[in-house]
Parts: sequence; C-alpha cells; structure tokens
Amino acid sequence: MNDLNAEVTLSDMLDAREKRVAVQREIIERYKGTLISFMLNIPGNIKVFPLSLKAHGEAVKLITKALNRQDISIIYQTSNSAKTGCESFFVVKEQPIIIKRLMADIENSCELGRIFDIDVIDCEGNKIPRSDLNITERSCLICDDIGHVCSRSRKHPIEELQKRVIEIMENYFAEQFADNCTACAVRSLLYEVCITPKPGLVDRNNNGSHSDMDIYTFIDSTTALIPYFRDIALSGIKFRNEKPKAVFEKIRYLGMLAEDRMFTATNNINTHKGLIFSLGIICASAGYLYKNEEAVNTDNILKISGEMTLEIDDDFSGITKESARTFGEKLYAAYGITGIRGEAASGFASVKNHGLPILKSLIEKGYSLNHAGALTLLNLIANVKDTNIIARSSIETLKEVQLLTNNLINERGIENISIDEIMDLDNQFIGKNLSPGGCADLLAITLMLCFMEN
Repeated sequence: MNDLNAEVTLSDMLDAREKRVAVQREIIERYKGTLISFMLNIPGNIKVFPLSLKAHGEAVKLITKALNRQDISIIYQTSNSAKTGCESFFVVKEQPIIIKRLMADIENSCELGRIFDIDVIDCEGNKIPRSDLNITERSCLICDDIGHVCSRSRKHPIEELQKRVIEIMENYFAEQFADNCTACAVRSLLYEVCITPKPGLVDRNNNGSHSDMDIYTFIDSTTALIPYFRDIALSGIKFRNEKPKAVFEKIRYLGMLAEDRMFTATNNINTHKGLIFSLGIICASAGYLYKNEEAVNTDNILKISGEMTLEIDDDFSGITKESARTFGEKLYAAYGITGIRGEAASGFASVKNHGLPILKSLIEKGYSLNHAGALTLLNLIANVKDTNIIARSSIETLKEVQLLTNNLINERGIENISIDEIMDLDNQFIGKNLSPGGCADLLAITLMLCFMEN
C-alpha cells in the first residue's frame, strides 16, 4: 500500500475532510437512508500503518456485528483508504437516533472504542450529536477533561497522544489474543474430561480409578484456572524481548499461584497440576510468537515451548538412586524417564508424533471429536511412558498396558476400534486401579493445539 507510513500535512487533512463531506452527501442523496461514517482518531502526521489498519478493520467488524445483532440491514457499504486515513461508510434503513445509540455503545464499550470517530447522519445531512441521547462528551485520552476541549487548547503534546493511541491499540489486540488462548486452553480441559470412555480416567460415564474426584471436580478446577491462562499468555507478550528460557523463568511463579487456585477449588485434589505446567508453556509460547510477529502455528508453538524448557532436564542433574527424593527423581534414576518435564523439553514430541496426527486424521475422516479423542488417547497410552501408571503399579505393569494397547491397535487398526472396546479397557484399568493421567494431559495438549489452529 503506497499510503502506508506516509506523512500528511494540514492541507492534506483539510482536503480529505472536504472530500469526505462530498462523499457523505453523494451517498445520502443516492440511498436516502441513515449514514454511518467512520474513521479513526489518529494524532500526528502518519495516519496509515499496520496497527491502524488492523484497528480500522476491527471497528468495521464491530459496527457490522452491532447492526446484524439488531437485524438492521446494510443497504450499502464501502471503504476507502488514503494517506490521510481509512474511511468506511454504511447506509441503513433505521431511525438515526437508534443508530446513534448503537454507535455510541461501540465507542464506549472498550478502550479501542475511544479512538473511533463514528458519525451518524440523517437523510437530510444532519449529524446526530451525543447530546440527543443525553450522553456525556467523550473524555480526553490522557486526562479526565472533555476531549475536544483538550484538543482545541492543545493541552497535551502530540507525542504523548501518539504514544497513548498506540498503547490503546496494542493492548486491545494483545488482550484479545490472550482471551482467545484462554478460551482454547479452557475448552481443551473441558473436552478432555468429557471425552468418553477413557480407560481408568474420569469421564462422563464414571470416575475411573479415582475415588477422590469426579467430572465436577475437573470443572471447578478448570474455571479456577481461567485467569491464569490469560495472565500467562499476556506474560509471553510482555517478555517478547527475552530469550525463551528467560521467559520460562519469569512465568514459573504464575504456575505456582495457579496451583494454589486449583487446590483451593478442589479441596486439595490434584486435577490439573501437569496441565498448569504444559498449557501454561503453550499459552506463553503463543503470546511470545504473536508479539514477535511470527506465525502462531503448531510447529512454532512447540519449537518455542522446547526452547523455553530446554534446560529443564538440569533438574535431574546429578540425581542418583541414593539421592533421589521425589517420585519423578526416582523414576529418572531408575529408568531415565523424565516425565512431563522431558516432554516439554522435547517440544512435546509425543503430542507431535502420537497425538496430533491421529486426532487430525480421524476428524478429517468424519469421526466425532469424542470418538477421535478416545482413540487418540489409546495411541498415546500405547506409545508414552506414563508416569501415573507407574506410580499406581510398576514399570512392568506399564509395559503390559502398552503391549495390550499396541496389540489392539495393530490387530484391529486404530480406526476400527469401537467405543465398546474402549469401555472394556476402561473396566480392566479400573479393576487394576490404573490411571493414565500423563496421557490424558497429552490429549488435552493435543486438543488445545487443534483448537488454536482453527
């Protein structure tokens, strides 16, 4: 775009205003309706740049949705762009005062709305003022005074206004992105617990091998974690200039606080400790990529996740059978199993190799998400050294479980395994008090990455 980052003069802006008035008059004469005329209030001599284009597009979406929500038909719509700024025009068949109310709601709804300049003009060319709705004048972006008073008196330096407008736009889109990450994370947790049947795990049929939790425990835990996922995605954005490893160090404390929230919500039952760690890393990685203007896709998310946690295996440095204290340390000393920490450091290799390909393939072939998720879990059980199974039994039992699931997959073909066969496995796992909780976490990660792709 030739107008991108082009400087404008006062003469350019005065000419643009005259042209805009002429366009407004022509549209009103042609369509005889209520006109919505929109542009952004961008201070300074550069009006068109990538962030302003994004903000303008967002405003057009908000206006369109507001009209559609009220079943108000748009009989004409157009946009144009010049170095003096982008402009959009809508014509509707509705009372101007009603449209003015809708547009004022948009302007007042969020911080981004503060830089929207939405005029509503009746079919005779009269602009509808806010005073007709008994709405107070819009306040200044910097102080609490009336905006146009500050503008006329040039109370604030142009550089201060420019900085504030950029901040408003950046914050809006950063928070919007973090909200989307949060939605994907929460959705993945809820879908994971709801996928049924899952051998030995809590689902909609039963509580699996767990006497201390049910599906509602997981729902309580999930809702308690909503602020955490948003905060950690915003942290990835905030620490965009750091190396991934440094970002991980800065977000670890947020994970500890999230664990506190989880235990409070569940009466000290561990429902999501592993996913606080894993999905937190994924949310932070996504935010980090977003702010550094890199593609937020699965490959990049897993790459940054691995870089964040690459040195986490140092936690096992020097661990021996004699010095091992925790269950994880003992597993590492005895078998070299690094659990979820090793998964993260590998860029969640099990998800990439044994989760995502199966889930995507099955969904593309028309399987329901429930059935596809249950089969994906089976494939993970067959291929991942699940530390939860070992904790409830032994390494030998894990090998037996993997042999059992591998034989079933190889004999029947994963696409041909029925829900009834998975229910039979569920009964076997419950009978032996087995719970593949590590694989359940990997299923949730798989689901989240799928949701983020879409």
